[in-house]
Amino acid sequence: MQKLWDKKALFLHRILGDKVRLVGGCVRDYLLHKHFQDRDMATPLTPDEVVNLLEKHHVPHVDIGRPFGTIIAKVDGTPFEITTLRKDVLTDGRHAVVKFTKSWAVDAKRRDFTVNALYADVHGKIYDYVGGIEDLKAGHLRFIGSAKKRMQEDYLRLLRYFRFWAKFGERDIDPDVKRAIPFVMPFISTLSLDRRREEMFQIITGKRAKTTLNKMKKLGVLNDALLSIKFSKKQQKIILDKRLEKMLASFGFSEYKK
Repeated sequence: MQKLWDKKALFLHRILGDKVRLVGGCVRDYLLHKHFQDRDMATPLTPDEVVNLLEKHHVPHVDIGRPFGTIIAKVDGTPFEITTLRKDVLTDGRHAVVKFTKSWAVDAKRRDFTVNALYADVHGKIYDYVGGIEDLKAGHLRFIGSAKKRMQEDYLRLLRYFRFWAKFGERDIDPDVKRAIPFVMPFISTLSLDRRREEMFQIITGKRAKTTLNKMKKLGVLNDALLSIKFSKKQQKIILDKRLEKMLASFGFSEYKK
């Protein structure tokens, strides 16, 4: 079984101390016994404190997300996102203004899905502030709090929901999500093409692509802002290799209509 904390993660822990925990996808996938690559970290340390500790120990880092609390440390070429605990104080559906906090529970509640808000310390203890472990066991993908409110904070979360449901959802689409969809769909076209394209690419190349697209179609999510997406040349090659053109044409993707 893959280790949650590998040598590189442990190296960063020795530098940052017990105030750092792994968070999100790596913890979720570890509990599901699935392979994972990225190990994201969360900490109550401020970005300045993180940078000072990294520089003290001569750890290369990229300081591109400091206003949002994220510093990318590189250990032997492997990137680690280290993000200060935070909460959203202002959102407009595409961007957020954040405020740093010392509370793990507050940080958890600003995340999207319960199964993505799990933390693990170096001793192997899992911290769950929103019922993520229970949902993970039940195959229930749900937002933290109101689905409508969370998607209005960031419209992309609607597409993220279907991407994660395709991977982990064993139950039907959450009723709260179904009720929220009509309030969010008018704004999907305001998202950048890159963001829409990447989420849709993840959906159509996933294991349950057809099932997920059927759900999206039934719920009125496959609108022109998604069906008119032109995929990158690299993505098109992967779609061709997987022989997905016929399926995409059947759902009305304009790029694959004959």
